[in-house]
Formats: sequence, structure tokens, C-alpha cells
Amino acid sequence: MLKRLWICLAIWPLFAWAQGNDQMTWLDNRFRVDPTIKQVSFMVKREEPSRPVILVAPDGSKYYSSRHPKNVSWYSEDDLDIISIDSPMAGPWQAIGRVSQDNRITLLSNLRLTADTLPQNLYQSEVLKFSAKLLQNEQALTVRDFLERVKLRILFYPFIADEQVLPNNMQPEPTVIGDFADDGQDRDEKAGDGIFTLSLPVDVEPGKYRVVIKSMNGVFSRALEQEVLVYPKPFSATLIKSHNAQDPHQLVVLPQDDALVVGSLASYIQYSSPKNKQQIIQQRALPAENELSIALPNDDMTGKYAWSGWVYGTDRLHQRELIFPLVKSHFAAVKNIRAENHVVDQAAIEAEKQRQQILHDIEQQKQSREKTIRIMIMGNIAIIFFIVGSILGWRMFKKRRKEKQDELVLPS
Repeated sequence: MLKRLWICLAIWPLFAWAQGNDQMTWLDNRFRVDPTIKQVSFMVKREEPSRPVILVAPDGSKYYSSRHPKNVSWYSEDDLDIISIDSPMAGPWQAIGRVSQDNRITLLSNLRLTADTLPQNLYQSEVLKFSAKLLQNEQALTVRDFLERVKLRILFYPFIADEQVLPNNMQPEPTVIGDFADDGQDRDEKAGDGIFTLSLPVDVEPGKYRVVIKSMNGVFSRALEQEVLVYPKPFSATLIKSHNAQDPHQLVVLPQDDALVVGSLASYIQYSSPKNKQQIIQQRALPAENELSIALPNDDMTGKYAWSGWVYGTDRLHQRELIFPLVKSHFAAVKNIRAENHVVDQAAIEAEKQRQQILHDIEQQKQSREKTIRIMIMGNIAIIFFIVGSILGWRMFKKRRKEKQDELVLPS
């Protein structure tokens, strides 16, 4: 009886890990994986400096940081190993190496990567907030030592049907859009809460893409994928320089193909003059305005001017709020040399022509949109009349045919 009790006490630590992911002291660096575990990660603290541990599976197989099966991902530092295993073999495992005196092994089971769902329709150069997080048993993972070493990245692969059958040298090259962070900076709301956030810039050419989110340093081997369509930027931003000291320069934002809700345009512009006098100019369109014209102060000074900022709008099809950066741009102003007879400045004439052309394009788009709407309305009305006429004609035909059949019936 005493012998059985001693055996139970000796192997008890092998089962205690299933109670949670707390740091525990293991007998001979052993730990047990339950058959229900689909994925397990564990952190092994080592004496510094020391070589990575050797992992011994229940069947005696040995795994090394440089040599291990495909279902194992391994990340090492001078004093730490993080090992993740998909579909681990059930039974007792052992870590062999210069494990720290605390003999600490932190076990994390059934980890799952989740992320926001990207809109299926994106616009070139737009920027949006995008988040991903790790869950352990459907709860947010907050083990700081682990999270600090997870490096998540988002990649855009050009979509190719049956990509998996292509040889390696023909596989599409991805565009790295950015890295996630859990540091409380930029758009990340809180550091260390297990939510990784990215200010996602859609800096790719229009087309169809396969978007992949994955760990880049092997701490976590799972990846998420989805397909998206990237459309051309839904507006143009054109600067019209003024050659008259009394008139401001104009930055005209013109939507393309009715992609944006009328009256939804707004802007935030950082504008600087040759003397580095920076100004913030904010403006929004009126409810019935389809375009946005932003007046930039004209200091009537020679030199280089600069502007940058953001344009905001609402997607007409999905009512999604959109944000677009305006990269920093420059333009130069020079003094006009005029004759005594006040010859009209040719540059001013060209600028006015350009402005009139833009206004003309806006009016043409408006008329084209109204014409299309009228054609659609008239077409719908014609279809309705056709359907109603067909129904009435069919009923009249049936009625007359029945009357003729009644006339042919002999009286009894």
C-alpha cells in the first residue's frame, strides 16, 4: 500500500499541468500531454548561456532545435526555448538540457490564432485598423514572455488558381504589408492584452490577392488566409497653383466612378510655406457636394511649398468608412516677370484652363450619372408596362376563348 502511494506521489506532477498554464516544477523536467490536446506550446527557461534543450517524445524520439518534424516549430534565445507542436503525441515528454534552477516550464495548450475579417473589397492605398490575437482554450492569451516573442506579419500574395501545383520557382512572391504589435503604440489600444494590431496600408496594385497572417519567427506555426479584391483608388487629388496673389491655391479631390457617398468627403491637410510656416487645414464637403475643393493659402512668396495629409470618405456600395493618406508633395512658386504693358501671364491662363477643365469634368460626370439614372427608370417603367400588359392580354385571351367554347356547347 505504501509503495503504491509513493508511486502516485512521484508521478503526480506529470498530470498537474492540465489544471492551467501556471509555471510549475517538474520531476526531471518531465511533463505529460493529454490525448485531447490538439496543439501545445511550452517555454523552457535555461541557464545563460546554454544550448537549446533536447526534447524527448513519449516514444523515445529526440527533437532538436535544428532538426525536428514539420509539425514542430522551435524558437530559441540564449536562455529560452519556445517549442510549439501540432497534434502532439500523448504521454510523457522530457526536456533535456541546462534548465534553470527554478526548472520552470510554462505549458500553453490548444492555442488558436484569430483575426478580424478583412473587407472583401479594398481600395488601393487605403489604411485601416486590423487586429489579430492568440486564444488559449478560447480565452485571450496574456502570458507576457510568450507574447513578446510572437512576431505576426501580414502578406499579400497575387491570387493564382491551383497555386499549390506550381513548382517552387514559379510560386508568387508576396508583398509584406506590415507587422502586428501589442505595445500600446499607434492604433494598438493596450500593451500586453494579447491583441496584436496593425495599421494596414493597402500598398499593392489593384487585383485579387490571397492574404496570409503568420508568425515570422517560428514561435507560432499556424497561419490564417483569406481572399480579397483590391480596387483602384476611388478619387484623384489635383493641385491647381494660383498665379494671382489674391487667389489661393486649390487642392481638388474628385471621386471616381461614383465610388463614394455624396457629401462624405473630408480632409486633413498639413501645409507649409517657404518660411516653414506650417498650417493645419481641415475641410469637409457639404451634404450635396460630390467633390471637395480645399483652399491652400497663397503667401505670394517665391520658394518651395509642401502639403500632405489624409482624405476621408464613405464607400457607397458597403457604407464602409475609408481613410487614405496623401503622401507629402511639393510645388514651387516663382515671381512672374511682366512687361510694362501688363501682358497677361500665360501661366495664369493655363492654370485657369486647368481649373475650368476639372469643373467641366465634374459637370460631365454629374450629367452622365443623371442620364444613367433616367435610362434605368424609363427601362424599369417599360418593363413594368410590358409585364402588366402581358398579364391583361393573357387574361383577355383566356376569357374570349372560354366564351367561344361556351357558345359551341349544345343546349341539353
